[in-house]
Amino acid sequence: MVGSGMLAGLEVSVTIAIAAASTCSILFVAAEYIARRWLARHGRPYTWAPYARTRLVLDRETLPTLEPVVEHRINSEGERGDPLPENQFDMFRVLVVGGSAAECWFLDQSSSWPHVMQEALRKPENLARLGARTVHVGNIARSLVAARHIDSVLEGILPHYDELDAIVFMVGASDIVHWLEKGTPTVIDDVLPMSNLFAQHPEGPFGWTPRTMALRRIASAWYHRVRRPVQVRERAGRRLGDARRMRARAKEILHDVRDPAPMIEGFEYWFQRLLERAKAKARHVVVVRQPWLERDFTAEEQKLLWSFATGRPYAEEVTRYYSHEVGWELHHLIDRSVSRLAKRAGVEQVDLMPIIPHDFEHYYDEHHHTPRGCALIGKVVAQAILTSVQHQAPVLKHPLGATHVRGSARPESRKSVDRGNQH
Repeated sequence: MVGSGMLAGLEVSVTIAIAAASTCSILFVAAEYIARRWLARHGRPYTWAPYARTRLVLDRETLPTLEPVVEHRINSEGERGDPLPENQFDMFRVLVVGGSAAECWFLDQSSSWPHVMQEALRKPENLARLGARTVHVGNIARSLVAARHIDSVLEGILPHYDELDAIVFMVGASDIVHWLEKGTPTVIDDVLPMSNLFAQHPEGPFGWTPRTMALRRIASAWYHRVRRPVQVRERAGRRLGDARRMRARAKEILHDVRDPAPMIEGFEYWFQRLLERAKAKARHVVVVRQPWLERDFTAEEQKLLWSFATGRPYAEEVTRYYSHEVGWELHHLIDRSVSRLAKRAGVEQVDLMPIIPHDFEHYYDEHHHTPRGCALIGKVVAQAILTSVQHQAPVLKHPLGATHVRGSARPESRKSVDRGNQH
């Protein structure tokens, strides 16, 4: 029989343990709330998680024409791009914005057209034309983000850039894809979760599971900053193969579509806002009109196609697809809008349709490019930036939506003024 003294001691031990556990729980909850408040006050949104590194081992059956192993390297600014140099004096900085054709997900960083553009601009003769010591191109493009979503991204990200020399857009296809997947609605209300737009955001969303806590976010950020781990994904792209086979076995191909006027009107509204935001931030804005693969396909080439579904082939079984002729006509409508709005805004534009050959050496599906295609795009866009700098006065910064003023010569940047004062 247990003595009263032992029972009393046990009760004290249990009481102490409960008190200690309660104190630890309270401290843990308090630390989590402090972490959330710290992120809300001092954090910033990132399109990609800073310092993240991903290695994709591509599924060779699905993507035999691409590099077998590709790497994504994210810098400290959450851009897919090289690390920013410590000395940014006289650096010409470019930001690439858009959807999957600019993201270049299945291409190695060195083969993506934003990187090709950077290397072209870094040639000594081009640096001289830019009046720069070096060039840095950061890519914040993400797949399946329409113009309205990109506006939200720029609203969150642009205030954190001190200075940008050029912003390059390649947008349009995602607006078509979203509209068709949603059932061609007459009212466009396509809201994406914040996690689809940002890899990290100071507002979360946070929760109480290990993956959704602010403390984990901070710990993970420091871990990636110090250790730089590489996430490896095997057989990347196999879902693309599934999507191709899904279209091949479609039960119905639709040759008519509802009036796309609401989609076009919505795209024009948001694209105009994108141009206004870019003009308010950067000295030069370049619009790359997104190309698409339009041609007669052989039976074997048909097996490489997967676009224009009435649902989401990456997430569900889809049995009804629109014909490519319908998709092409929608592309032409969007392209005309892009061209007209770019011209009205007075910014440089590039039409890639007559430049990129319409074959499977330059495309690997209806919208995305092989390294060979990206090599062409990167060089052409680099030339467009040089043309904008050399022949077109840069857009002067102004409040969002205000009328802009264009001069006859390139005004001196703050960096140039500072350099003059030092002499």
